Amino acid sequence: MNIESLTDHIPGGHDPARVSATGVDLQALDVMIDGLTHARRAVAAYQALEATLMAATVDLARGSSQSGTAELPMREVTAEVAAALRVSDRTVQAQFSSALTLVEDFPSAHRALQSGEISRSHANVITSEGARITDAAVRKQYEDLVLERARVETSGRLRGIAKAIAEKLNPQSLTERHRQALDGRRVWVTDLDDGMAELSAIGSAVLVHGVFDRLCQFARTTLDAERTASDENSAESSAENNAAPIRTMDEARTDAFFDLLLTGDACVHGQDALEGIRAHVQVTVPAMTLAGAWDAAGDLAGYGPANPDTLRDIAGRTGTWDRVLTDPVSGGVVAVETYRPTAEMRRFLRVRDEHCRFPGCRMAPWRSDIDHTIDAARGGATVHTNLAHLCRRHHVLKHQTTWSVTQLDSGKLKWVSPTGRAYIDTPAPMLRFIPDPDPAPDPPPF
Repeated sequence: MNIESLTDHIPGGHDPARVSATGVDLQALDVMIDGLTHARRAVAAYQALEATLMAATVDLARGSSQSGTAELPMREVTAEVAAALRVSDRTVQAQFSSALTLVEDFPSAHRALQSGEISRSHANVITSEGARITDAAVRKQYEDLVLERARVETSGRLRGIAKAIAEKLNPQSLTERHRQALDGRRVWVTDLDDGMAELSAIGSAVLVHGVFDRLCQFARTTLDAERTASDENSAESSAENNAAPIRTMDEARTDAFFDLLLTGDACVHGQDALEGIRAHVQVTVPAMTLAGAWDAAGDLAGYGPANPDTLRDIAGRTGTWDRVLTDPVSGGVVAVETYRPTAEMRRFLRVRDEHCRFPGCRMAPWRSDIDHTIDAARGGATVHTNLAHLCRRHHVLKHQTTWSVTQLDSGKLKWVSPTGRAYIDTPAPMLRFIPDPDPAPDPPPF
């Protein structure tokens, strides 16, 4: 399929019945989307072929009997491939390793890539999150479970799902692995060009996400204050005396990071508002884990499995907790209760949704709007079966374009695009937990 054959399918003129609310020619768009999906499947097939060839090249080097040192044939082959592909030999080494893992350890994912059912980024998520599973039978179970979700989810959303499934199936507990991983926590500096440098840190996921969320809140508060001050300056001063241009979110986040570390303070207008900012992370913890009777992992929204020891420590430091009741089979949220009077429905939706509910979007719920699936103005009830989180971008898209959404059972949303394509978005908690098998019956008494 080429551009000429695509455009041959686009009829001349415009059919008024096939024009979107914003004036887009839906017939032409339909053809282009078909072409794009065909192209993506073709790209995936070629990427699967490349992985096959790279794995075969590694086997070729491994099978060399002309040298007493196994490393030399691999170096020779790597250098040859790197020169032909115009990349470094270290890049080729990494690609060899990735291809070999995909072809040998995850053959079903490799076949799905070959058929265009998944993309290379999906395959990378499957292999990277499953790499810790050493038992072949368990790895196959993991691969089948994650592939089922990979066919309908973006690679970004898939990572959290894959991480949780790998954790559930891994015979080594997350607590043990987390304690080992903590030994690798560190902070380091990488010097860059133009007088810049990069400061990186590795630490507990709960703490890192908490730090990032707090920086986001600082940045948002400071930017709001700067916009207010800028508006006041514009009204009272000439253009040349106005304040400096408003910073971007990334710039404000970075400035807050260094201000807090170097001075212990983020000095901006609206200091009183800053003093009330607290990091916001959402965790789901099994009650028996909290009591110390189980060692099952909890779940950190936006990341995946969280270490039980860390979550128990958090529990001892806060007075506000949500009790989340889930279906024991599906893992879907049934209800959310709180020990303090609060906006119970918002809590329920925040736990159920975890992010914006437009397909593929991962915007956190506390940065999104709660939308009536059926508009309140059209009789839509304010109940959890008619509410879902949408980020501002997709909230506007729903109301201002011909995209439509229907809420199905268990919080599932069915989105229909202007060209008529349907997409089902399923709440994350229902995807992340694997039911334990029914226990074997007790032996008969003798």
